[in-house]
Amino acid sequence: MSLKDLKSKSDAALAHIVDPSKSAEPRFTRPTTAPGATALMQPTIDALNDRAKSAEAKVAEYEQKLTHLPTDLPLEMLIEVESRKRKLTPEQFEELKSNLSTNPLIHPIAVKRLASGLFEIISGHNRFAAFRALGRSTIPVVVLDIEDTIVDRSAFYANLLQPSLPDYEKFLGFCRERDRTGQTQKQMAKDAGVPESMVSMLFSFDQLPVKALDLIEERPEVIGMSCASELAKLSRDGKSDQVVEAVLLLVEGKLTQKEAVRFAAKNNIVIQRNSETSIPVKIRVGRLEFCQYVARGKTLRIDFKNEEHRLEAEEALGKLLQDLANQSRVDSKFES
Repeated sequence: MSLKDLKSKSDAALAHIVDPSKSAEPRFTRPTTAPGATALMQPTIDALNDRAKSAEAKVAEYEQKLTHLPTDLPLEMLIEVESRKRKLTPEQFEELKSNLSTNPLIHPIAVKRLASGLFEIISGHNRFAAFRALGRSTIPVVVLDIEDTIVDRSAFYANLLQPSLPDYEKFLGFCRERDRTGQTQKQMAKDAGVPESMVSMLFSFDQLPVKALDLIEERPEVIGMSCASELAKLSRDGKSDQVVEAVLLLVEGKLTQKEAVRFAAKNNIVIQRNSETSIPVKIRVGRLEFCQYVARGKTLRIDFKNEEHRLEAEEALGKLLQDLANQSRVDSKFES
């Protein structure tokens, strides 16, 4: 390197020392005022806040997951909802109870927390009933955070594809869904993930005589939707009485489903019913049953859905019977 080059570099270095603004890299100056310091630290503060919010979100997520983990609850803290209960035959219930008497409950029942501190059963009523029959004090549950408007729907769809669920119970579930949402059969079939033809055939039950439906409610497992569809056609053809008699014989185990259809299809059937055989009559409010009564000879038996209704009716029935008795005495005087 020549002396000229060395002098040129030396002059350039001295110029930077004298005027730092001409330096290739500006020098960092720390702010000396509070606002300046705050502005300087703001990116770091924002990053820490974001980390804190993310951590809080994860904690909330894990807490939510923990509430869904199975836990044991006392049976007295659980509330049954009869309309969600899948109806089992006595034999099926005994099988369930026998199984649970020797084996652990693999699938906890699903419940929803109520404001009162109690828990409403969403799915698992029969498992709950079996535990109660076995004298157990607690049962494994999973607490679900689910909206009230879809609780019944979720319970129904959970049971819908169970092979042991009778077709009549499926029909009742779709009726509740239709009444709640106003959906068409096509829309309900899509939501349930089943063929529309299946839903249409299930609604054949809706075309059976009321007395036939009352009988089917006692033993819904004895009749399927195909048989109901055939009987509904016969009922529309003016053979309602024969359909009711066929369903009665079907429920009593005297006919198979195919035989019941053939029986109802016959013309000029003379119905001779044993005096000990009577068809229960159900009193309803909409689709909800208030009570049912059955008459045999000189006896009239009334069964209520709960004791409160029985107490209310007892007083009214007492007055009615007394009025009838008084009227009977008046009539007898005129007859004499």
